[in-house]
Amino acid sequence: MTAGPPMRARASLRHVPLLLVWLCAAFPVVLWLVHAADPELAVRIAHGTGRALTTCAWVLGGTIAVALLLFPPAAAWLRRAGSRTWLALTMDHGPLNRAISELRHFETGARHAEIGRLLRLRRQTEAAWQHLSRAVEMDPGVASAWHQLGLVAFAQHEWQLAANAFDRAEALEPGHAFGDAALHLGRCLYELGDARALDVLRAHQQRHGGGPRSHLWLADALQRAGDTAGAIAALHEAAAPPRTRLTAEENWFRALARVRLWRKRGHP
Repeated sequence: MTAGPPMRARASLRHVPLLLVWLCAAFPVVLWLVHAADPELAVRIAHGTGRALTTCAWVLGGTIAVALLLFPPAAAWLRRAGSRTWLALTMDHGPLNRAISELRHFETGARHAEIGRLLRLRRQTEAAWQHLSRAVEMDPGVASAWHQLGLVAFAQHEWQLAANAFDRAEALEPGHAFGDAALHLGRCLYELGDARALDVLRAHQQRHGGGPRSHLWLADALQRAGDTAGAIAALHEAAAPPRTRLTAEENWFRALARVRLWRKRGHP
């Protein structure tokens, strides 16, 4: 498999929250230094910053309120974004630190794969890509390493690289990760305009059932194939009331399905 690093611009955006935290921490120090040189200027900066933050808070609040009214999935998107951020910030560093320490003493594909998986969950995309690429280079027979590599590429919209990785995972271990590799392979093929996408997604549904995400992706493939009735039926499945509480990710796809049904005038 020919591999390259994921897009840097997309990965760099993930550092924005950390940058904002750093700026907040640095502001009092900067204000103190300004105060030492010009107390009046420091007061003006403090007042101006307070007014600017208040204005930004009102604008942000208004924007969120409008988004919630005009774009129904906005609430589901906020929940998903919050869940992803919380997971990245609260993950235990212990397993990652131990795996990195062990890797220094003895390099194996399995250790690279585990480090890559943990880094992916922490949304450290470039570092995850490097470790997972090394994992499949050292031991190309491990389906989980290919699956994790595919997930990193998928998140960066590197569809061909992701498709190759998921295809390898499925070839090594059919039904890998409870069908997740096959599901993502089907979506990659859809994004690439490959007609095989529908067959892969149908096979996934038959073997593994599915949730809002898999049914929504199947609906997209059916619609592209000209099966509008089948697409609406799949959207109904995706939008159906859940029997148990959905994860933030699945809830997002259910919200999208509900909006698409409304646009097609096919309310559940």
